[in-house]
Amino acid sequence: MGVTGGSGSFSQINRFQGYDGLMRWRPDYSGVIPNVAEKVQSSKGGATYTFSLRQGIKWSDGEPFNADDVLFWYEDVVLNKDLSPDPPAWMMIDNKLGKVRKINDYEVEFSFAKPHGLFLELLAEPTNDAPVRYAKHYLKKYHKKYNPKVNDLVKQEKLTDWVQLFQNHGGSDDDTVRWTVSNQPLLYPWTFTKAPDGGTGKAVAQRNPYYWKVDTQGRQLPYLDGLEYSFLAGSDTNSLTLMALGGQIDMEDQFFCIPQNKPVLADGRQKGGFDFYTTTPTEPNQAVIQLNLNHKDPVKREIFTNKNFRIGLSYALNRQEMINLVLLKQGAPWQVAPSKGSAYYNEQLATQYTEYSVAKANSALDQAGYKKNGSGVRVGPDGKPISIAFDIDNGRPVFVDLMPMIKTYWQAVGIQVNFTAMERSLWEERVRTNADFDATIHRFGGGNGEEVVLDPRYYFPLNGNSVFAAKWQAWYNGLTGSSASAGIEKPPAAVHKQMKLYDQLKQTVNTDQRTKLMNQILAIAADEFYVIGVSAVADGYGIVRNDFHNVPKSMPNSYIYPNPGPCNPEQFYIAS
Repeated sequence: MGVTGGSGSFSQINRFQGYDGLMRWRPDYSGVIPNVAEKVQSSKGGATYTFSLRQGIKWSDGEPFNADDVLFWYEDVVLNKDLSPDPPAWMMIDNKLGKVRKINDYEVEFSFAKPHGLFLELLAEPTNDAPVRYAKHYLKKYHKKYNPKVNDLVKQEKLTDWVQLFQNHGGSDDDTVRWTVSNQPLLYPWTFTKAPDGGTGKAVAQRNPYYWKVDTQGRQLPYLDGLEYSFLAGSDTNSLTLMALGGQIDMEDQFFCIPQNKPVLADGRQKGGFDFYTTTPTEPNQAVIQLNLNHKDPVKREIFTNKNFRIGLSYALNRQEMINLVLLKQGAPWQVAPSKGSAYYNEQLATQYTEYSVAKANSALDQAGYKKNGSGVRVGPDGKPISIAFDIDNGRPVFVDLMPMIKTYWQAVGIQVNFTAMERSLWEERVRTNADFDATIHRFGGGNGEEVVLDPRYYFPLNGNSVFAAKWQAWYNGLTGSSASAGIEKPPAAVHKQMKLYDQLKQTVNTDQRTKLMNQILAIAADEFYVIGVSAVADGYGIVRNDFHNVPKSMPNSYIYPNPGPCNPEQFYIAS
């Protein structure tokens, strides 16, 4: 089987073969269900969760899995400051780390100082499977607590310390580490015989002979004996399209499945032996424009944090033209907001400043205090022309195609713009770990259903995905040192209020009360107007070969719902 992704990104692996945690999403995204856990019971108003682990599960090397592996993750990884300088955010409530206790070989208890209302949903997210991903019998060889001669291994492998040794052998939540170790025991349906190296080329995985799931007739899963991933350069969508047309891709809905490619794929699907399936969006916008509100340059920070400046930029965008030309008329002018009909819909947040009006744009920019010079260019408080440099992930061609239009619109109202499209790993480094980038475009986040609550990254500075305010989110999450590489700064009052409301929301088990709290957060987001949207997200698509079966005709498309993971890829099969 062939699955194709962009270089430097392990999202395809997470989505296809890496979704087996304690909990998982139902295929229809209607809620979470136990997975590696057979059942879970909540008590003390949501402050304690007791998991009964499925008995008989084995790691991919045949060794038994039990509660000792969960305790190893908690006691020897999470509580070890060398391995985990910052604890996992989903294990925190009121800035206090939860506790894990072994009841017996197949029961573990997670307890918190206060109710953790979102805990089970967070456990179902794709990268929160850590409690069942650290095989004690394998990893203890590389842990200083269990191996007194661990430094001998460090020297043999010419590494700096035992922490690097432990991580290099799979003991890390970082995808670039955990997926590049081919011999580590895992609970997934397939394990690598040729691991990805983070670049271009191929990776090969084979079926896990000890995988613990069976079908309704008692046959062991997965059906597919192996997977093959082809990693191409992030911007090489033409090669991906040609591979699809040539029948070389069994299934794919990322990277090259963009509106511009659908007509040629539709024309070639009969010859290529494939058809489409629908992906339903959960994001709040097709393209989220983010100025760096925490810029380390005080002049740029003053400009970008000026709300009238952002309002002016928003009015200057001809959204309908962008939708017509880049999105092929799929979408509608929209800010970054929950979808209409959602329990979280906020009309102000969704529709404000979406009118295309050069006059209103100029008026707002004038009110911001940045007048034009003799050349028609607006100058900042330092007397220099205002310029905005965008860093763009070249693996997202829609963003790259939008940028020349954004540049034209903003230059028309006196703002200089330039942009650089770069390989994804460089984009990650530039945007996620620095405080000196000007602006970027991204997507994802919550725009529909409970995903609004679980991933409000654009509604206030929640976590590292809130790149528009990295210093504020670092303060909120109590980050220190290298974990807050962009710096730490206490946020202004409105942002702080949102954070306090979200803390209250996280401790709320009652869904109606959570909805009320989230709507208060969204009302503040509407008033503050942190980020700028382009278009509501229309349905997307994926391609699947005609001989590749059990793929649903439609599925959600999200990071939190890591399609197709919840649709059970272990039951996909090939038959003519």
